[in-house]
Amino acid sequence: MNIDDVGKRYRFQTKLPIVGDEEGLLLTSYQKASEHTANRIFSKLGNVPVLEICSGVGGTTVFLAQKLKHVYAVDINSKRIEFAKRNAKTFEVADKITFINSDGLDEKMLSDAKGKGVEAVVSDVEWRSDLSLSLAETTPDIGQTIPSTPKLFEKLNRLVIKNIVMHMAANTNKEQLMKLGECEIEEMVYEGKVKFINVYFGALINKKGITKYLMN
Repeated sequence: MNIDDVGKRYRFQTKLPIVGDEEGLLLTSYQKASEHTANRIFSKLGNVPVLEICSGVGGTTVFLAQKLKHVYAVDINSKRIEFAKRNAKTFEVADKITFINSDGLDEKMLSDAKGKGVEAVVSDVEWRSDLSLSLAETTPDIGQTIPSTPKLFEKLNRLVIKNIVMHMAANTNKEQLMKLGECEIEEMVYEGKVKFINVYFGALINKKGITKYLMN
């Protein structure tokens, strides 16, 4: 199945095919948002290797790889990793991505990533509290995401690095996010509507508090 089949081509400027399972394709982010994340990391840290947690079919991965030194892309779904590998070949960045089939909370995987010199982490947890819910039924409670955002944040800080950007639902409880630590909550706007937020920690912060980025 292709991104055109699920009606989400408008999220991308590229005309290249992006393949995946239906839900995986519906969950892909906007190309401009992915490139914006890559550019933020590059501007703050330089051309560094990054860890991507919950990489899915690689809709963000390929754009991170176009800008940054190397991407260690982690997903628990082996079928989506296979789709992501195909997308990486299409975008000619397969040599810049290492795909890892693992739980994002696995401490050995996270420690290994630290050993590989990872300087930043990009995460895109499941925004629903239950996979049986529709994709629109996102939870505002960061403790109910899959995996739990507070648990993931704690492990990333302890085992990998403090330079983190989290891709979160638009209705996420901002007070809960701010309790995790000093951060920048960037509202990602498309056609006048906040579609989701990017939450930056560590050296990736431009300005503390709430900011906006226009994707069109």
